[in-house]
Amino acid sequence: MPENSQTPSQMPYPQYYPPQKKTNWWIPVLIIGLVFVLIITFFVAIFSALSSPFDKEPVYVRDNSVLYLDLRGNIQEYSKSNPFAEIFGAGQISYADILHAVKTAKYDDKIDGIYIRGGVSGMGMAKAAELQQEILDFKESGKFVYAFMEIGSEGDYFNALPADSIFMPAEGILEMNGYGASVMFMKGLFDKIGIDFHVEHFEDFKSAGETYNRKSFSDSARYQLQVMLQQRQEQYNNAVAKFRDLPIEKVHEVIAEGTYTAEKLHEYGFIDALLTESDVKSFIKDKIFGDDNNDSRNKLKMLTADKYIQSDLPIHGTIADKDKRIAIIYGSGVIQDMAPDSPFDDELKITTKKFVSYLRKAREDDDVKAIILRIDSPGGSVIASDAIWQEVMLTKKVKPVYASMSDVAASGGYYIPMACDTIIAHPSTITGSIGVVATIPNMAGLMDKLGLTVDTVSSSPNAQFLNPMLPFRNADMVKFHKMSEKIYKRFLTKVSESRGMTYDEVRAIARGRVWTGKDAKRIGLVDVLGGFDEALKIAKRRIGVPDTMKVFVQTYPGKGDEIEELLKMFGLNTGSDEDVQTGNFDAKTELARLMGVEPDMVLSTLNSLPPSARKQLIYAYQILQLSGKEKVMAAMPYYPSIDN
Repeated sequence: MPENSQTPSQMPYPQYYPPQKKTNWWIPVLIIGLVFVLIITFFVAIFSALSSPFDKEPVYVRDNSVLYLDLRGNIQEYSKSNPFAEIFGAGQISYADILHAVKTAKYDDKIDGIYIRGGVSGMGMAKAAELQQEILDFKESGKFVYAFMEIGSEGDYFNALPADSIFMPAEGILEMNGYGASVMFMKGLFDKIGIDFHVEHFEDFKSAGETYNRKSFSDSARYQLQVMLQQRQEQYNNAVAKFRDLPIEKVHEVIAEGTYTAEKLHEYGFIDALLTESDVKSFIKDKIFGDDNNDSRNKLKMLTADKYIQSDLPIHGTIADKDKRIAIIYGSGVIQDMAPDSPFDDELKITTKKFVSYLRKAREDDDVKAIILRIDSPGGSVIASDAIWQEVMLTKKVKPVYASMSDVAASGGYYIPMACDTIIAHPSTITGSIGVVATIPNMAGLMDKLGLTVDTVSSSPNAQFLNPMLPFRNADMVKFHKMSEKIYKRFLTKVSESRGMTYDEVRAIARGRVWTGKDAKRIGLVDVLGGFDEALKIAKRRIGVPDTMKVFVQTYPGKGDEIEELLKMFGLNTGSDEDVQTGNFDAKTELARLMGVEPDMVLSTLNSLPPSARKQLIYAYQILQLSGKEKVMAAMPYYPSIDN
């Protein structure tokens, strides 16, 4: 091989270039884009309309319509202000709206009658009895009332009693076996695990703490329950005998037997016919149209109560001047000093700040001449109850304040209205419970069972007062008793001052005992027996408005709080607590300021969005809420929706 020749080197391997890893960069961009579109859509919807906030589509009542009363579910005193109730279908008809619908329909020539759709209902006896009376008043117009239910119990049947006819399907089930009370007592469990509950009762009838330190009812607790149950059973039996034209002995016999099947109820005369709901509707249609029932143009037109009150309702009678308004302040639920509030939370509650603000607004409104507190509460915080009581005392120095008690007005629910000028309770209202119960657990026994020990270091003799990990000292128990007793005595003193009774007279009827409104009237805890209508009549007379004349009412919480709730939802409520309490904070103006527009432009048509867009909006808000708590989420960037 020539000297200058070179051995050909091995052919070099081609250089390896690893493939570029594809990135899903478009996913976050898509998410951001979707969120941006949702936000833009949201605010475009808010400012797109030139009508009043949250306008609803007009409801037209056609001739030969039937008012549809769906009494299934929990019927509460009022509908909580919810800016999305109509948009997302979260709204529920309130008891106040049902009464208003029935009253108005009596004089509406376009309403031929009422159809009651019964079932499992959470309506209390006082509400049910008052509604029953309103339906009886409606029937004086000569219009029909029919009721249908598939399942239910005594309370549901009670709601249907005023109907001309009551129908059930053959397979229907109705629990007709009397009233009873069952309570779970946990002392046996606590004994096994070494927990001891110390309970201070003021006094013997204040039995709420017995579930922790007893294995059965005390004699006082059993007695008061037995009295109330017997009174309710008597009221129920008398109503059945009256409306169904049955001997009272027969009603007692059926209740004692425990009848459940629709066939048996029909046999005993408790219902009128075994029909399916479609058969009942055909029967109502035939009732309305008669021989023209087969005309294809004649259709059964049922209008729910919530839709009906949104229509252009007819006005019957004369109306007093607008400067003679009556304020209705609703107080429903547990009484709390402070509570988180969400526009999607339908639980009713009484909070100090809101209730006090309502009282102040009504007090400072020159057009409001009288105030009615509509109370439906089992009580709650003593501090919150006392703060509201103080505001009632201030308010009644300016204008008359009345209390209308609904199903329950006990403990703190009685504490608030006891300062009013006049207390009106329904005969079935559960009221009173003037007492105090204080409980504290001791876990020293549990610590011992688990082999746990506790050592302490203290700077003063009482630094370990009521430490639940140490056995309670006798001196601690004496001090705890005196602390609780002082609260009870203050309660008694305020009742005696409010009701014009001596301290000893109040204590004799207090002792934590619960009374029916009928008995509460007899012993002086309430002034007048009646429902909301009676309270309204008394207030009207006080301000010089005749019973036959209607009056403008101002309700709290109001229906116009949607924009404020919307601001709260997005954390845009910049008004101070004082501004909110005194009514100086205007949500619409605040939103306009934040958006840099005129207040008149703060208008919303969220209900104009298609259903899929509404669902996306609510989902975006839920994700926004969750992102504030979670750093990592497994969630889709949008709500999967398939339109039918």
